[in-house]
Amino acid sequence: MSIIKIALTGGIACGKSKVSQILSGLGVNVISLDELARQVVKPSTLGLKELIKHFGDGILNTDKSLNRAALRRLLLESKSNQQLIEAVLHPKILMRMQTEIKKLKTKLVVVEIPLLAEKNLTHLFDRVIIVECHEEQQLKRLIVRDNINSKEAKSMVFAQITHSLRLELCEKLPIDIIENNLGIDNLTQKTNQLYKKLINL
Repeated sequence: MSIIKIALTGGIACGKSKVSQILSGLGVNVISLDELARQVVKPSTLGLKELIKHFGDGILNTDKSLNRAALRRLLLESKSNQQLIEAVLHPKILMRMQTEIKKLKTKLVVVEIPLLAEKNLTHLFDRVIIVECHEEQQLKRLIVRDNINSKEAKSMVFAQITHSLRLELCEKLPIDIIENNLGIDNLTQKTNQLYKKLINL
């Protein structure tokens, strides 16, 4: 039987990584596309070389590693920058994801993929988990997590698609929704319940 591929998605700072940690602690294989994204831009990689070719050495730290804050600013600066960065990185990230999945010998795998709906990647998966929270909570968490101001946080949140559009684009697949508004204990309980459902598919 082929492995069940489950996409874990949701708005920025809604709690996807927390859900990933809980599922991983329960023994689920979890692949983080953010982690794969870091791998494809390590020093001397083709991904980083291509970004430097387009944007110059200003995107580097003093140790020649990628300055992620600088790249994020470029990403938010213009649509053309965003398209260029994604054209460089996304194929490399997805190739790594497919390679990691092929290595597994388990019943299911969860892939944490923030831009599932935005990039219309639902065809790569069998199910979707959407983590959501109230916008006020989302902004507060993002400001604290990334040490940014309210204006930057709002621009990052509003750059993403809305929850309703995320649901529409995912409607071709079975969806489970986790609401993360009440703290870690509540989130853990909900994730445990979902885990029991998924392992019995």
